[in-house]
Amino acid sequence: MNENTAQKMIMASIAGALAFAALGIIWGLYADSQMIQFDGYYSFISVLLSMISMMALRFISKEDPERFPFGKESFIPLTIVIKYFGILVLILISLVQAFTALFSGGNAMSMGSGVLYALISAVGCYAAYAYFKSRGQGDALITAEMNQWRMDALLSIGVLGGFLIGWLLSLTFMEPIVPFIDPVMVILVAGYFIKVPLSELYASLRELLEMAPERPIAEAVETQVLHIRKFHGFQDHALRLQKMGTKLYIEVDFIVPIEDDLTIYEQDRIRQDLKQRLQSLTLDPWTTVVFTHERQQQQKSR
Repeated sequence: MNENTAQKMIMASIAGALAFAALGIIWGLYADSQMIQFDGYYSFISVLLSMISMMALRFISKEDPERFPFGKESFIPLTIVIKYFGILVLILISLVQAFTALFSGGNAMSMGSGVLYALISAVGCYAAYAYFKSRGQGDALITAEMNQWRMDALLSIGVLGGFLIGWLLSLTFMEPIVPFIDPVMVILVAGYFIKVPLSELYASLRELLEMAPERPIAEAVETQVLHIRKFHGFQDHALRLQKMGTKLYIEVDFIVPIEDDLTIYEQDRIRQDLKQRLQSLTLDPWTTVVFTHERQQQQKSR
């Protein structure tokens, strides 16, 4: 994706999140609802984290080969770690507050006001999610924004259902349990969404720790390397992969028979063939191909 386009999309995300943050915090305080306040504070945290994404994107887009000879892709998973750690902290704080309210007699509020807020929020967040989903394929930072809006949309839908149930119960003999609905919704929603930041933190930390990429990526590269190895009659190969942001580092050692003396021209042709075969990847491949007669003591990928 064009970096200017990505920056504009993140700016749009910031503006939208700021609007929902103000709406949620003010409405939540007025209606005395922990659930609505959680939604508002989540949106406010999202604004701060989106600004971090914007600064990171601008920093990454400025090339500095002297200080960063291999690029600045490591700042992408680092930014995502900061982003989802902030969301994780917010979720944990909200859980503590919700349990405190639950064991303190609940939280009385107007269910009708909650229904109206949740309806407005659900429609707006889903529209933002659909926008980013249609335009952000393949970009890690934009995908993070998309996931953020997806969480907001699902959160608002869940809140809408909870407030509707609370409003209906307030019209029946079960009205005494209505004050407990608000903190219970916070617990259920926060407990459900905690898996999103945890999974994203795990994926980004894998990249920062230079671990191998996910199996589908590794298998796609292995298939192409194995094809080249068999086509040229090489004895074996060693493959090492590392994903960092949008870049995929690929290092291949082909074990060439002793009687086979490849010329520089032939080696370059094989390298070019591999690069062309990897163009179908959504990532940017950074390939290093070595030809050797020696079997080095390395972990082989077969």
